[in-house]
Formats: sequence, structure tokens, C-alpha cells
Amino acid sequence: MLEIVAGFLVIWICVILYWRARLVESKAHPLPPAFPGLLPIIGHTHLLLTNTSTLWRRIKRFSDYSLEKGGLIYGKLGFRESLYYFITDPDDALLVANTCLDKHFLYGFAKYWLGEGLITGSGNHWHRHRQLLKQSFSLPIINGYLEVFNGQSRKLLSTLEGSAEKGKFIPTAQIKRFSLGSSYLTTFGKASNGEKTIQRYMKATDEMLCLVMERFQKVWLHNEFIYTLLGYKKQEADLLECREEVANEISQTKKSFFNKIHDQSTYIPYQPLIRLILEQYTTNQFTDYEISEELHTAIVAAYETTAGSLQSILVMIGSFPKVQEKMYEEIMQVLGADRDVDKEDLRKLVYTEAVVKESLRLLPTVPMIGRYIDRDVKLKNYTLRAGSNCMIFTCGLQRHSSWGPDVDEFRPERWLDPATLPPYIATDGAFSFGKRSCLGKTYAMTALKVAVAHIVRKYVITGDYTKLKYQLDITLKPYEGHDISLKRRS
Repeated sequence: MLEIVAGFLVIWICVILYWRARLVESKAHPLPPAFPGLLPIIGHTHLLLTNTSTLWRRIKRFSDYSLEKGGLIYGKLGFRESLYYFITDPDDALLVANTCLDKHFLYGFAKYWLGEGLITGSGNHWHRHRQLLKQSFSLPIINGYLEVFNGQSRKLLSTLEGSAEKGKFIPTAQIKRFSLGSSYLTTFGKASNGEKTIQRYMKATDEMLCLVMERFQKVWLHNEFIYTLLGYKKQEADLLECREEVANEISQTKKSFFNKIHDQSTYIPYQPLIRLILEQYTTNQFTDYEISEELHTAIVAAYETTAGSLQSILVMIGSFPKVQEKMYEEIMQVLGADRDVDKEDLRKLVYTEAVVKESLRLLPTVPMIGRYIDRDVKLKNYTLRAGSNCMIFTCGLQRHSSWGPDVDEFRPERWLDPATLPPYIATDGAFSFGKRSCLGKTYAMTALKVAVAHIVRKYVITGDYTKLKYQLDITLKPYEGHDISLKRRS
């Protein structure tokens, strides 16, 4: 009831702002085609007020309509009818991604959890952090994590074993434990203090993302006073209790680092992220709080995207038996019956990588990128207005006509000849692009290739991607059709 009252309270305030916006609009740059369903005062906001599965279908319609209209449309969201551009043209998308580096305000809703880390930060703070962290995601560092990825993949096989030969099941819980376990180890150089911590952190991260998405959808919650009045701030505080457990790990690891403990019990054969960051802390380049920001960002980003991607990839592999057998032949030729993946093997798993990339092209975990347009930006056919917002649809870029007439088909072979790929950033869409491209791209691709190689070598997967249904909780999450079955290979 309080939410309804609060909603009406905001409406009458925004009516005046609506007419003011109308006066300014006629003097600004011409607009591209509008998405159908534009209403007075609230614009397209009514399309957001639904459950997350319907929301994804509607967002997908925005993307499809943008493709149909040449790659750029507009809409209006919020009771102030904030102007939004929706981009699916690769050239325009890259220009915006390289010109407008401030994230959409939606990302700010996650700052209570992630602070001003690489995902949520902007301006000089973000730029300084990116420069400092670049080396932490270099290829030699990622190759050092292969021991972790192999070990966690074998644990994943062990947890999947109980479901083999027993028909269809949903592997979400097992995949999430693999993903979070990997991110903990590569971040801290050790596992969490227990399974309960893993479970709580997984649950809290999922709830945090749902809370951020709910706040974006219900525009009255953008107001901090109303957000607090309706009890959402209390939900944040409860989630932060779990975050503090990880903060304690950061504190303990920091203490261990500065005590220079080098005995065998604490020896780590690779460079975890916290050690790389703490080395820069000693030269006053990071503060205590900044360390926490980036470590929480690394854990959440790696956990959420890797888990979602691996789940979709397994369903896709299980839907195409011929593709799966071709992968199996390559994996056996490169790795043999039981050997772990090493850095030389990664180069040789060419077809396996193509399958992973093609799966991510059709089923991107992050389907759109939000940016604030802080200046007029001249595109091919229109000029984006300063003060507006923009959504770049990676899901649209990866189905752009430049991929060819078979754009909607699952065809891993397209990745085997770079000359046949579209000359656009569409090929990197799954990991963002431009100046704010994902530093963790190599990390994610390596973790996914290793896990997939272990699973396909041991099991025949059966799935049906045509039954997949998704919901949008910042990232895309399947809620139906993501069941698979496993048959042990003889």
C-alpha cells in the first residue's frame, strides 16, 4: 500500500517536469524512430512494471525493433520521461562506448555492495583503478590460475556425478559452487572459511542483483527517501552482513601478507588478486576501502557471469550432438583421457573455444550496457543529446545482419576463420567493448574452456536450447528449459 501511495506522490510532482521537457524537446536534435507504446507523462515506464521474465521479453523487443529500424531508436522512461537511446548498430555502439564512459545510474544502485569498483565507478577514480589493475588480468597471471580452474572443474565433475544416468536435472547449484569457488581462490589464494560462507554469499549476491533490478523497475524507488521509507534500505543492511564475512577474509589476508608468512602451509603457487593489489597498497596507490571495492567487484563479476555463461553453454552443447562429438574428439586428441589443461592446451582447443564463443553470441549473460550521455554525440544518422541515457544491446549486436544470413543459427565454425567474422565490435559483445571493455575477458574464457573440456571429456550432455526461457536480474538467468542429462562416456 505504501508503494502505491508513494507512486502517486511522485506522479503529480513529475507532471510539471513533463511539460518542461516538452518545451525543450522541440529545440534539440531530431530523434530517431520511437519504440511503440509511448504514453504521456510516463513514456515507456509501464513496460518495466512487470516480472523479470516478461521484462526480458520486452527488453528483447526493444533490441529487435532497433535492429529493424537500422540500429537506433529512442524511448522515454521514468516519470520525468528521461530520454533513452537504444543502439544495435555496431559502429554507433563503439563510438558511444569510447566517448561516454560514465555508467547509467542503474549501476549506482549496487554501490552499497561494490563501492566505486571497476563496474560501478566513473571518472578519474575508475580510470586510475583500471590502469592499476590491468596487469592483474594479464595472460601470465591468468595462466597461473589454471591449477584453480582444473581443480574446481574436477570438483564440479564430482558434484555432477550424483546426477549422471538419472535423467534430466538442473545443474545450477553445482555450477554456482564451481564459479564462486574459483573466484574465491583466484581472489584470495585460499577457499572461504566454509561451505556456509559460500552458500550465503551466493544467496546474498543473487538477492542484491534482484534488489538493484527492482529499484530500477519501480521508478519511485529511485528516490532515496521513498526507498528507505519502504524498507528497502533495511534489506540492504541485512545483505551487507554477509559481505562483512568476505571483508574479514580481506583483513586476514592483508595481515598475513604484511607479516610475510612464507611457511609451506601458506605457500600459493600463483598470484591471487589480493596479493597483486596489496603490492600496490604498499606504494599508497590503493586505500583500504579501495582494496575492498575491487575485491568484491572481482568476486561478484567472476561468479555471476561465469556461472550464467557455463549453464547456457552446457544446454547449447547438449542440443547439438554432432558439435559435441567434434569437441570430444578435439579434447581427447589434445588432453587424452585424464590430463589437466595447461596453457599450451588452451591454444590447441580451437573448436572448443569456437563453441564457447558461439554460445555466448546467441545467449549473452549480459544483454545490454547502460551509459550516461554527458555530451552531444554525433552518430552516422543522428546526434545523441547531452543529458540523455543510452542502452547498447549486446544481444542485438550479436544478431546484427553483418553476421550473414545464418545469424540466428548456432554455427561454431564461423569462428574458425577470422576473415569471415563481421568487422565490428559485435564479436566482443559478450564481454563489453571500447575503453570500458571487461578486464576479465581472458579470465572468463579460460575458466569456461577448462570447465567445458573436463565435462565433455567425461559426459555426453543432452539438452534443448529451444526450451530456454530467461529472466533479467541485471544478468540473464534461465528459469525454464535449462535442465540437462548426463551419460558417462565409456
